[in-house]
Amino acid sequence: MRELVRVVLGGSYRFVEAEDGEQALELARRDRPDLIVLDVMLPRLNGLEVLAELRRDAELSTIPVVIVTAWSHAQSLAVSSGADHFVSKPFDPDDLKRPVEELLSR
Repeated sequence: MRELVRVVLGGSYRFVEAEDGEQALELARRDRPDLIVLDVMLPRLNGLEVLAELRRDAELSTIPVVIVTAWSHAQSLAVSSGADHFVSKPFDPDDLKRPVEELLSR
């Protein structure tokens, strides 16, 4: 999934990748990214748990988050949990590229 995101978004972004949800939170706290692409299916903490932690943290709560998952039924939960955008797998590259570009241009 991480490789696919890098390929879809191309070389114009700097990527920091996490292997699990706990590492994702550590990296977010350390690097303060401009945007997070977050899969729901992560080991240790799932993507929705990571999202909840991000939204509770005053310093991270405004970082745009795009949730990506094969669980199409998770869309309403992701959005109600504070996701800025939801992309269902499998996805067309533009389905990810378009919201990322829009969120970063705000």
